[in-house]
Amino acid sequence: MFEEIAVVDSCWGSGMLKIVIDEQNALYRHGLEMLLKQIFSAEMNVTVEIVTLNETNIATADIIFKNYDVGVSCICQPLLHTRRKNSLVIGLYEGSKNPRYAELPLCITDIAFVNRAEPVNKTKTTIMRGWEDCRAAQEQKKQWSCLDCRHRTLSPQQVKIAAHFYRGDTTEKIASELQINPKTVGAHKRMIMTKFNLNTDFELLTFLNNLLKEKRTLELFNQSLEAN
Repeated sequence: MFEEIAVVDSCWGSGMLKIVIDEQNALYRHGLEMLLKQIFSAEMNVTVEIVTLNETNIATADIIFKNYDVGVSCICQPLLHTRRKNSLVIGLYEGSKNPRYAELPLCITDIAFVNRAEPVNKTKTTIMRGWEDCRAAQEQKKQWSCLDCRHRTLSPQQVKIAAHFYRGDTTEKIASELQINPKTVGAHKRMIMTKFNLNTDFELLTFLNNLLKEKRTLELFNQSLEAN
């Protein structure tokens, strides 16, 4: 069944499968590229183009591999709003925390997740199954609205506090600069961590670092720090 779908798709458009990858680990990325070429080029005789994820490439991609470290699956991904209707998104994550499908923004509810520690055969199965499901359902995708989305955001005060934590400021220093009680700072930190399923300071900093990849969040962080 999968092979039949793949053959049909290889004749679609330019006849080339475009894959974009968002992955900083060079070794893992190399292994992933080799696996993708094995699946689509060697086994299915489909021409594959693999490029780095950016705003231009994502709009024409057939398969999108996106980094989804802890907490990121809860936030809006504006870059994904420009993807093709029938493209497949595969989220890459690590650790024992499986992203919760019930918390995903509407624009990625059809995502498939791959744990970086999974064996190659399991990763291959996930990719193949996701691609098959994506092709089969391309005519049945429902329209969604950002107004109905359940993605999570930081409040204005949480943005200020998060920006200071990211800079490395202590609770006491943040309280002093924002002229609030240290307990209030601690309470906001706990609310941020609970909202995005974060358990440790390391997970918090990793999450904030991923937030900074979004231009809108970066501007808010800079404005918060410049105001103090």
